[in-house]
Amino acid sequence: MLRYGRVARPDWRQRSMGSLIGCVSMLQPPRGYLTLSWLGLAANGLAIPLGLAVILLEPNWRAAHIAVGAGAVLPTAVVGIVASVALLRWRPWGQILAIVALSMSLAVSLPYGIVRLALVSEGRWVTAALAAPLWAANVAVLVFWCRPTIRRYLN
Repeated sequence: MLRYGRVARPDWRQRSMGSLIGCVSMLQPPRGYLTLSWLGLAANGLAIPLGLAVILLEPNWRAAHIAVGAGAVLPTAVVGIVASVALLRWRPWGQILAIVALSMSLAVSLPYGIVRLALVSEGRWVTAALAAPLWAANVAVLVFWCRPTIRRYLN
């Protein structure tokens, strides 16, 4: 129905209570959606300069850091940035990219952290203290983005 050259909005007074509740629930994003989208954008934006800082500041394993940074951290951060922007713009494919980016992050950080814990003796406690919560948070956010509620909301 056109009114004044625009598509008219539905009249809320003519809707039943059940359909009204359904419409209102579709307007509000799931709890944590915007927070995790912005947090993902910030974290992935910081991953690139932090990876570069690790390469430049730590002389041990410089070749390994360059290889892991260029081959895994950089692509993961780029996919994560694109996913976060897509989620903030309410694109359904942003959920898929977020799942891919988090899976790539877990696939990179888990073996790298284990190898670093096994081979580098200095700073082992710091690595363990940082790696374990990072892995747990990564899995928790991965589970969040895999929920069907997100897919229903974006479609």
